[in-house]
Amino acid sequence: MRIRILLTLIIVPLLCFSQNKKSIDSINAIPFEQKQQKASLLVEVFLKNSEDAKKCNYSLGEAQSYSNLSLVYYYQGKYEKDLFYSLKAIAAFEKMNDKEKLAIEFGELGYRMKKRDLLKAQKYLQKGMSIAQKNNLQKPLLSIYNNYGVLKEMQNQLDSALFFYNEGLELKEKIRDSLGIPYSLNNIAGVYLIRKQYEKAKINYQKALDIRQKLKDQIGVSENLSYFGDLYLAQKQYNQAINFYQKTADNTLKSNYVDLLQYSYKKLSECYELQGNTNLALKNFKNYAQFKDSIINKETNAAIAELEVKFETNEKEKLLLQKEIEVKNTRDKLIAVSSLALFIGLIGFLIYRQQKLKNKQQEQEFQLKSAIKEIESQNQLQEQRLSISRDLHDNIGAQLTFVISSVDNLKHGNQITDNKITNQLTKISDFTKSTIIELRDTIWAMNNNEFSFEDLRSRIFNFIEKAKSAKEDVDFKFNVYESLQDLKFSSIVGINLYRTIQESVNNAVKYADANEILVEVKNVSNKIQIEIQDNGKGFDIENTDFGNGLHNMKKRIEEIDGTFEINSLIDRGTKIRFEIPKI
Repeated sequence: MRIRILLTLIIVPLLCFSQNKKSIDSINAIPFEQKQQKASLLVEVFLKNSEDAKKCNYSLGEAQSYSNLSLVYYYQGKYEKDLFYSLKAIAAFEKMNDKEKLAIEFGELGYRMKKRDLLKAQKYLQKGMSIAQKNNLQKPLLSIYNNYGVLKEMQNQLDSALFFYNEGLELKEKIRDSLGIPYSLNNIAGVYLIRKQYEKAKINYQKALDIRQKLKDQIGVSENLSYFGDLYLAQKQYNQAINFYQKTADNTLKSNYVDLLQYSYKKLSECYELQGNTNLALKNFKNYAQFKDSIINKETNAAIAELEVKFETNEKEKLLLQKEIEVKNTRDKLIAVSSLALFIGLIGFLIYRQQKLKNKQQEQEFQLKSAIKEIESQNQLQEQRLSISRDLHDNIGAQLTFVISSVDNLKHGNQITDNKITNQLTKISDFTKSTIIELRDTIWAMNNNEFSFEDLRSRIFNFIEKAKSAKEDVDFKFNVYESLQDLKFSSIVGINLYRTIQESVNNAVKYADANEILVEVKNVSNKIQIEIQDNGKGFDIENTDFGNGLHNMKKRIEEIDGTFEINSLIDRGTKIRFEIPKI
C-alpha cells in the first residue's frame, strides 16, 4: 500500500507537472474538449493522491497534491479552488517545516493573484522571498525574483523591477536554466521598452526567442512574437507590428492559448485603427470581444474573498495563540517574585483584554451579517432585473416582431395601389424595427450592473457602423482616451450616456448635411468629457426652438450629475459637449 501511494504521489505528478508551465502549455495545445477531459483527469488523480496520502500519514505527498490541484484549477480559471488548495498546501508545508516548498508555494500563489489583487499578491511574494533568503534557499528565488519584478513593473517602479529581473537572470544563468532564462530576458526587455530604449529591448527579446526556438517551445515562441509586435507598435511601425501580432494569433489559435490570442486580436485592432483601416479594426476587435469577460465572474470573486478571510482569520488566531503563550510564560515568572497585588492586577488586565477581544469579535460578526444581507438584497435586485429583461424580450419583442410580419404581409399579400397606404405601412414597419433596436439596447443595459468605457465603446462602435451603411458619404470617427478604457460606472450612467450620444449622432445625420461626424471621449480635470461635433450647415441657437430631443438629452445628463451644452454656427457646424464626474 505504501509503495503504490508513493509511486502515485511522486511519479504521476512528475509526469504531469514536470516543468509546471510546460505541462500546462501542452494542455493548452490540444482541442478544448480534450483539454477539459485531461484537466478533469488530473484533478481526479491529485484528489485521490491527497486522500491516499492522508490515510497513511504521508504529509509531503498530501501537501504536494494540494499544490498541484491549485495549479490545475488556476489554469482552468477556477480561482476560488486555486486559492483554497494553495492555502491548504501552505498550511501543510508550514506544519512539516519544509521551508523550501513553503517559499515556492507562497511565491506561486502571489504571482497567480497579480491581476486579481496586486497588494495581496505582493504580500505573498514578499513572504516567500523572506523565507527563501532567510534560509539561503536558491531554488525558490529563481522564480520569486522574476515574479516580484513583474509586480514592481505593474506598479511602475521600473528601477526595482529591473533589479529583481537581473537578480533572477543571474541565478538562472549560474545553473544554466534554459527554460527560465527567456522569461528573465523578456522581462528585462519589457522595462527597456517602457523606457523607449528600443535597441536594448530588441537585443533581449531576440536572445529569448533564439533560446525558445532551439527548445522548440511553440507557446514560448508565440509569446516572443507578440513582444516584437509590442516593440514595433511602440515605435509606430504599424506594418511590422501587424505582421508579428498576426503570426502570434495564427500560432495561438492552433494551441487555444486564449489569453495570448485575445491580446493579439486587441493589438491588431489598435494597429489597424491607427492606420485608419476601420474594417479590419472592427473585425479584429470583434474577435477580441469574443474572448472577453472569460476570466472572473462576480460569484468567483465572492468565493475568493471568503477564502482569503478564512486564511487571514487563521493567521490572526495563530498569532493570538503565540501571544497568549508568551503572556503565560511571563505571568508564571512574575508569580514567583510578585506580590498578591501585582497578581490581582495581572488577572484584571487579562480579563479586560479578553472582554475587548470578545467585543471586537461581536462587532466583526455583526459586520459580516450586514454584508451578507446586502449581498442577498443585491442578488434579489439582479434577479428582478433579469426577469423584467426576459419579459421584455420574450413578450414585447415577440409582439413587435409580429407587427412587422403582419405589416409586411399586408404590403406584399395584397395588391395595394394607393401609395399613401403603402408609405404609411412602410413607416409603421420602420418605426417598429427601430423600437426593437431600442428595446434591445434597454435589455442590454438592464442585464449589466456596471459598465466600462470598453463596453460602451463596443456598443457605440456597432451603432456608428450601422450609421455608416446608411450614410456612406459621411466620415464617422470615434475616439476614447486610453486612460478611460477600463473606467467603471453604473448601468444608469451607461444607458444615459449611450442614449445621449446616439441621439446626438442621429440629429447630425438627419439635419446637419455634414460629411464628417466626430465622437470623442476625454479625461479633463478629473471629469469625463464627451463631444459630438459635425461640420454641417449649423443653425442659429438664439432663434431656434429646440425640440424634445435636445431637452431630453440635457435632462438625461443632468440626472447623472452632469452638465450639457450645445454650440452651433451657420455653415460652421455644431458641437454638443457634456461632462460627468468620475465615480
